[in-house]
Amino acid sequence: MTKTSIVKDIKSAGEPYNGQYGTLYGFYVTFENGDNGKYNSKDPNQTKFAVGQEATYDYIPREYNGKTYYTVKPVNPQYANVAPQSGSNATSTPSGTHTSKDESIIRQTALKAAAEIGGTPQVVIANAQTFADWVMKKGAAQAQTTHQQHFEGREQAQPVGNDGLPF
Repeated sequence: MTKTSIVKDIKSAGEPYNGQYGTLYGFYVTFENGDNGKYNSKDPNQTKFAVGQEATYDYIPREYNGKTYYTVKPVNPQYANVAPQSGSNATSTPSGTHTSKDESIIRQTALKAAAEIGGTPQVVIANAQTFADWVMKKGAAQAQTTHQQHFEGREQAQPVGNDGLPF
């Protein structure tokens, strides 16, 4: 869960250890909203969290021996999928809204799916737009196409191999 709060305290978590990503330095970070968790940094003088400064972070629960421990990871607010909620320091995105990064990912995924279906470039692009609009829940009336519009252009001749398959 991505959240935003002011850093209240940072303490060393003891000796560094060698992990799969090299030497990591552990820090316990406490936030004003009551969250606290461990942050692992490659830098012994980590700069991602600073006491008194607001931070956007992922708050990740981990289960170990029947107890829940939390890990915190800094998130660049520019790429965070967050929006303030009234009366709370926790943040999330309102239902049905997407950041430009979300839309870019959705459009790329929709284009890939449409290309896998195939057709002329015009059909692939039309299908991709239909898929993206559906995922982003954009204008239900606008996203609705007729059967004829959807399949328009599919009847155009496509090269066919000797075995009758189009590849």
